[in-house]
Amino acid sequence: MTNTFPKLDLVYFKMRAFTEAIQIQLSFGKVPYSYFMAWEYFEKPWADVKKDIGFGQLPLLVVNDKTHIWQSGSIMRYTATLAKTMPDNASDRAMSDAIFESSQELFQPLNATINFKTGEEFETLKKQILSGFEPKIFYFNKYLERDKSGPFFLGKNPSYCDFGTYHQLSMIRVLEPNIFDDYPLITHLLNSVENLPGVSEYLDKRPDLIGIAEEPKLVIKGKVVPTGMTPD
Repeated sequence: MTNTFPKLDLVYFKMRAFTEAIQIQLSFGKVPYSYFMAWEYFEKPWADVKKDIGFGQLPLLVVNDKTHIWQSGSIMRYTATLAKTMPDNASDRAMSDAIFESSQELFQPLNATINFKTGEEFETLKKQILSGFEPKIFYFNKYLERDKSGPFFLGKNPSYCDFGTYHQLSMIRVLEPNIFDDYPLITHLLNSVENLPGVSEYLDKRPDLIGIAEEPKLVIKGKVVPTGMTPD
């Protein structure tokens, strides 16, 4: 039986941040979607349309050219129903949600630091993030220990919290490549997500993020462009 999916347009900016977990999840679920920069989708500068979008925020998921879903967490939960990564029972859904939300809250300002900050400001924020790392990662490791069937937070099969947490932890690994050497369960989680069907293909083809801490840029279809919220 062939799955019939709605038309999905994911709208965001030139950065590796709040749409990464969404795209990883969609790739795992083999859910087709199109990705647009804000100025491409709206055909005008983001500043000119911001007031017309829910709470003036991106990312935005447009479903069947009419329904707008904003906030990355809401988009994650909606796309989880399409990718079949939404847990079946209420208690597991609540646990997945708690882990997902914790991963998004605990590691700020990680996305902004890696995508935009440079020089002394980057080093200051990096030190701040890493100094608070140990007490935070303790809890993620603790919840991985709860289910021995692993390698994911809820056992053998991934749920949307695994993809949300993966993005955050992989970005921390950009700051300090060996940071999980003493956390084999975390390392196993990251490796397991990366080796999922669809995910490995997405990670191989996504734009490279280069020049971190100096002059952050993305390599999009062979073209090197600065990270940012405008075309230039």
